[in-house]
Amino acid sequence: MDKQAVCDTCNARIERAHCYCLTTTTVVLSEAYWRSQFRLATEVVRAFGGAERSQSTVFDGLIRQAAGSTTLWLICEDCSEHFAFDRAAAREHALHGTVPARSGAVDPGGCAQFAAAAWEHVFGRWPSNVQQPTVGDTCDFCAKKVYQGEFAGQLGVEVTERYLASGVLESPPLCPPRAGKGGWLSCMVCMNRVVARASRAEGGR
Repeated sequence: MDKQAVCDTCNARIERAHCYCLTTTTVVLSEAYWRSQFRLATEVVRAFGGAERSQSTVFDGLIRQAAGSTTLWLICEDCSEHFAFDRAAAREHALHGTVPARSGAVDPGGCAQFAAAAWEHVFGRWPSNVQQPTVGDTCDFCAKKVYQGEFAGQLGVEVTERYLASGVLESPPLCPPRAGKGGWLSCMVCMNRVVARASRAEGGR
């Protein structure tokens, strides 16, 4: 097995010992992953100008391509901040070339909302070929819309203060702690980044 690899998200050269092995499901359910891919496709999308149908075709093509991947994804340390996963298990799979459970292609419809939220973030509007859910809340760290049914997390006051002091969190919440909650609501884009950075700060991989 080759000790060198290429990150399947950003194409950076990486040591296999320093990467993670993820399933297609884990990857395509990440809004942060879709943001990174849509930024790469910005020139292609903007070439269509205001042609909604053509942009919808680009959107559909990108999510079908990713969701249809039957192979595992090797992810670098930086890109690991996009995803929610068992870091120790993913590192072991990368090191030994073993296959995680529930690997393989997935239904692109199951990841459409995550991709659509990323499309809205990058291009400023929700794609017309995906039904837009109702906004249920907003992230207390980045002000991202949190749609009904979307995953979200909580960060308590003590944890948040510790992460700010250690640099895991780069900036404080945008508002006081929520009444009766003892902390703040975090979207999964922010939460996944915090979990990855906290793991590194604590010596985990």
